[in-house]
This record gives sequence, C-alpha cells and structure tokens, in this order.
Amino acid sequence: MIHSKYIWKTEEIAKDKAAALAEELGVSPVLTEMLSKRKVTTKGQLDKFFHPDKFSAYDPFLLQEMDKAVERIQKAIAQNEKIMIYGDYDADGVTSIAVLFSSLEKLGAQVDFYIPNRFTEGYGPNKEAFQMIKNQGYDLLITVDNGIAALDVMEFAKEIDLDVIVTDHHEKRETLPEAIAVIHPRHPLSEYPFHDLAGVGVSYKLSHALLGEEPEELLDLVAVGTVADLVSLTDENRLLVQKGLQVLRNAPNLGLQALAKKAGAKLHEATEETIGFMLAPRLNAVGRLGAADPACELLLAHMDEEAEELAQLIDETNKERRTLVADITKQASQMVEEMEKMPSIIIVAATDWNAGVLGIVASRLVEKFGRPTICLAIDEATGLAKGSGRSVPAFHLYQELDQNRELLEAFGGHPMAAGLTLRVDALQTFTENMEGQAAKLSQEDLKPALQIEDTISLETASLSFIQMVEQMAPFGTGNPKPLFKFASVHLEGTKQIGADKTHLKTFLKKDEASLDAVGFNIGHLVSELSPAAEVDVVGELSVNEWNNVRKPQLRLVDLSVSHWQVFDVRNRTEWNQLLRDKKSERVFICFEESSKEALVNLEETVIAFSDSLSEASLPKSEEIIFADIPQEVGQLERVVQEIQPEKIYFHFHSGENNAMDRLPDRKAFASLYGVIKKFQPFSLSKYEEPLSRKFGWSKQQIEFMSGVFFELDFVKIEGDVITLQETAGKRNLEEAELYQQKERELETRQKLLYASYSDLLNWMKRIME
Repeated sequence: MIHSKYIWKTEEIAKDKAAALAEELGVSPVLTEMLSKRKVTTKGQLDKFFHPDKFSAYDPFLLQEMDKAVERIQKAIAQNEKIMIYGDYDADGVTSIAVLFSSLEKLGAQVDFYIPNRFTEGYGPNKEAFQMIKNQGYDLLITVDNGIAALDVMEFAKEIDLDVIVTDHHEKRETLPEAIAVIHPRHPLSEYPFHDLAGVGVSYKLSHALLGEEPEELLDLVAVGTVADLVSLTDENRLLVQKGLQVLRNAPNLGLQALAKKAGAKLHEATEETIGFMLAPRLNAVGRLGAADPACELLLAHMDEEAEELAQLIDETNKERRTLVADITKQASQMVEEMEKMPSIIIVAATDWNAGVLGIVASRLVEKFGRPTICLAIDEATGLAKGSGRSVPAFHLYQELDQNRELLEAFGGHPMAAGLTLRVDALQTFTENMEGQAAKLSQEDLKPALQIEDTISLETASLSFIQMVEQMAPFGTGNPKPLFKFASVHLEGTKQIGADKTHLKTFLKKDEASLDAVGFNIGHLVSELSPAAEVDVVGELSVNEWNNVRKPQLRLVDLSVSHWQVFDVRNRTEWNQLLRDKKSERVFICFEESSKEALVNLEETVIAFSDSLSEASLPKSEEIIFADIPQEVGQLERVVQEIQPEKIYFHFHSGENNAMDRLPDRKAFASLYGVIKKFQPFSLSKYEEPLSRKFGWSKQQIEFMSGVFFELDFVKIEGDVITLQETAGKRNLEEAELYQQKERELETRQKLLYASYSDLLNWMKRIME
C-alpha cells in the first residue's frame, strides 16, 4: 500500500442540474460542473468570468474614506508638500509602492518611498522611521500594504504632526488606527462589494481615484502583487489579474521585462504561474536577505541599463535565497524529527537562521509534516526571536497569535500566514500556549485536503480538454487549478529524474490509453511502487511542448495504492538500494543464521526463522523482506499469512546451505561408493580435493552423498573417516530423509530463484487472498 499524503475531496454536482445549466449557458456539461463549483451559474457571471475586457473595476469611492484620502493628497500636491509612501518588503508591498508612486509622479507630486528593513525594523510602521521621515520635511505619509494594526505608531504620528493615510488589506483589529483616512476593503463602515483586494489592489484603487480613471498601464504590477500575495482570485481580483496578464504579455513594465529575461520567462505567453514561480520569488528575495529597495527601484526604472543591473542583482540574491532555504529547511526538519513526540504545532528556533526566509521554510515544514509551523531566528544581542508562521485551514494563525498578544513584541498577517517577534525569555511560555491552543486540532485537521475536480479517464485527458480547462485561468485562491483523479491505472517506465533524483517521471497506462506524467519532489516513491501496482493518482493537466510536438501531461500531486504489493529485489543492485533505504517499520526474515549475521548491523528488526518461532510471535509489520531461501515454501507462506504485510520483498540470497543447485545423479553416487570401497578407510579431509578435481563435485555434494550413505546404513562414519557396512542391504536413495529434504529444498530453490515476477505475484495472491 501507499497512503495518500492528502485527504481527497470531491464536490458532487447533480448531473441533471448540470446538464440543464449547460444548455442554458451554452457550454459543455463538464465545464458547467467546474464553473458551478466556482459559483458561476448565470450568463452574467459566465460573461464576467471569461470576458474581463467588457467590465470595469468597482468605483474606488465605494471604499470608506477614499474621498478624505484623495482630498488630502490633492492638497499636498497643490501645496508642493513632500509625500512619503511607506511600504513593505514583499512582492505585494513593492508593487503597491510602484503603482502609487507612478500615479503620484504622473500628477506632479513630490514623492519618495520608504521600506523598513526586515531585520532592523521589522514589518510595518515604527516610531523611529516616522520621526526620521518627519525630520526630512515630509508632512504626509501614505502606508501601502501595512499600517492597519499599528495603533500606537499612528498616535505617535499625530504627536509629531505627521499626517498619515493608511491603505492596507491585512487583518484589522476591532479598533482602527487614528489617521486622516483608513482605506481597507473590510472597513467596518465600507460598502465596497469585494473584500479580498491585495495591498497592491488597494493602492491601485487609490491611484484610480486620484487620476479619475484607471491607470491600466500599471495593471501588470497589480497582477504580480495580487498573485504573489495569494489572495482570492475571484470577482475583482480575477478581473485585475486577467487584464494585468494582458499588459504583462503585450506592454510590460521595463523592470519586469529585465527580471523575466534573467528568469528565462517568456512574457509574451505569461500566465499566473509565470508570476508565482518566476517573477514573485525574485522580487521577494531581495527583502528576505536585506533592504528591499532594489526591487522597488527595478519596478520604477526608466532606463534599460538600470533595469538590467537591478535585475542581475535580484537574480543573484534569489539564488542565495534558495541555498539558505534548503539549508535551514534541512536543519529544521532534523529538529522536528528528533522531537520525542510530534506536536500539534511545530515551533522551532535557532540562532544562526536568516529570519527573512523563514516564511518559506515554515511552508516547507507544513507541507512535510502537516502541522501549523512557526520558525524563529534568535538574535542573542537583542534577546529577540523573529520569524514567520504558516498554518493549515483549521487553525486561524492570526487569531491564535492574537491570544498571545501580551507575549509578542509585534505580529501581523492572515489566517494562513503571519510574521511575529517576541522576547526569547517568553519563547517557552509562548510555545506551551500555542501547543495548548493547537491541541484542539484533529488528525483530519492536520492532514491537508485536496479538492478534486472530477475522476476522468485517460482518454478524456486530450489536448482539446486541457485547452477547455485552461480557459478558466488565471488560477489561484478561490479559483484553484483543477485537479483530476485517474483511478486504477498502471505506471510504466517509472524512474527518478533531476540532478538529485528528487523527481519522478512515468507513464499512466490503462487498456490502450496512456498519459505522460511527472511528479516533483516525489522521486522517493519510485522504490515504493511495484510493477503490478494499481495506482490512483491526482494531478494537474497541462500541455507539454517539445520539438514542436504538443501532448498532454499530468503533474502528479498525490497518489495512493490501496492493495498489498510484491517487490522483486533478487538483483544485487536493487537489494543494496533496499538496504540503504532504512525504515523502522520493516522486518527482515532469514531462514539461515548466516543471513541474520550478515544483517546484524542494520538498525531494523531481523528475525531468524526456525520451527521454534511460533506464528503468534511473528511481529506485525507493514513490510517484510525475505532475505534468503526457506527449506520449504510452506515456511514462507506461513509467515505471509500470519503477518499480512502491505509490502513483500523477495531477495532469496543463496547461502552455503544452498550451494548445491541440483541433486547428484545415480552415477555420481555409484562412483563415490566405488572410491570409498577402494580406498577405505576413506578420509573425507584427505580425498575431498582429489575427488573434486576428478569428478567436479563440490564439498557440499560429497558431504551430502556421504550423509545419504550413512542414513541408509551403507557406511559408518567416525570423525571424518568412512568405511563400508559389509552387511548393508539394497535400498533406494529416495528412502533417505536427507535425500528427500534436499530434494524439497532444491525444488523450493528452483521455484523461488528462477520464478518470474508474475509467478511470484500470483503465488502471493493465492496466499494473501
């Protein structure tokens, strides 16, 4: 068996209702079902979903206090006041700055931007920065993508006579900050129809209100920030990203062009994945390792040379970020694995970690261990621990952190992600509190879920079907890329790929149909899949183009095998690999003591089978490995029947006891009898080597034939000396128990060593089923 990593869920849509709706909307029933799950059930919604050019964004003045913000900014421009945009260091933050900066610059404003340093200042407004900005002659400050929770800093701004306009989208407190205006899509008095704008979306709405029209040329920046921040890609966000992708393909920002070139991205065919996997990580990387200003400067660049230099710097920083993430993830994973008991929430901390990448590390740990995770970097000089957390849907991270407000120096974020700072001396209490709060999570809560669109056949996964699915892009939160299940398929040509062999490549087969598939970071499953396995797989469909040939491809996300499996590891290479892949839940079964001795250094259970080992004392195990050959197949069958394992491995090492590959014929017995008669008293030690040279017999064959003679009373054996029994009568060789036992052993050996994989599989089917 292979258990799925995720819980697979499918929302069922009544076929009759889907058919009626398909006829009404004029689209295929399959597409209708997918749209229904996304609450697209009317012609108007369908039109808006697929045709963004026909629709406009919502009126920005529906946002509460937008009029106050516009009035104050217009006054500042008219009076030539200096305006400071106070941003954030992630992709949403820097695009928010770039959008508003470009709009204010277009209006003739004196404008600059400020991004707090993640390491020295942390997230959001701080009094020292506000004082510095005031001292530099700024009278108006506009926050973008931050500020909603900074109540004390906003009070300080009033004290120093610094006017502040807050624009944000993060979780707000019950009390809003005191400011000239607070623009937030979830403002308690707001009538704005969409609540899930990203920070850059709010910045764009303010720009729209100031300019009197949408600055659509900036929508590529809006798309980048919106996709990067993982907000819901529904309603207005969907329209902004769809239009933004058109700008990105046709008339992209100069800085994004330079960055895409470094990333190897083709902007003329850009999708949300181009943003999510190529552009956004690079924009985020700068602020993760140092000052984020270069990312913002890139987006505001007007000269090719400047853009190229900044893009080069950012790309190199991203490479450094990747190395850091890999190293810290490895360390953090080891810390978790060494814990006595897996906690309901993982909280790990170390002194040498870079706080800027801990959000990514936390995400990796959530993916690996299925637990909410907080990673913290300890600064011994300040006595502070600073880091990031990522969560699972059942654990609202912001609200849970809010219950520990008195222990935290600062925090902010969303239900699924947050940043925080606390004193090291409060870390133990904080950990205990969070573990107590997370204790309510059930195993089902901790196992992440996959929402599966439908179960389809391999034949259905055609180019035309994939093109139909791709019409629903851009995909993201609220409009996930459809995941399809393929049931009871066989995998062929399965192998590990990639420089470090961490990925999997295979072909899904069923009847005459096949589908190319690749799975990232699941290369370890190659050794877990037997040739006969019937596999259920879940993945995303895409079109793979190579040498001008287009064909469907599945990106494997998860798989399961619901039945027991048989593995043939009689090959030495496969056996050595099996020994390297150590597992605590498997048991080696040996029928010879010498085999057990050879495995003595393994940190796993090794059992030497004997008749004294009762079936009741056999350990229960998911995996059993038959290291050598039993004397009789019945011994092996009893082990399998009793343990009922999920995986059965056959190695069948042939030790000294099995050195004879066939029984000596009657002529050999007669020849040995004649030699004994001629040279008796016959010394085995003296004549074994000459006999071997003359007849080609092995030591085991000579000793076996001598033993048969002894059992049949043909000879006497004293020490290693053999003499004939003069009174011996005629008897058949087959009468000797030793002869019968060896005959059975050789039959077993023949059956096990030379059976095909199919023979072994069918044999186990009879035993297991």
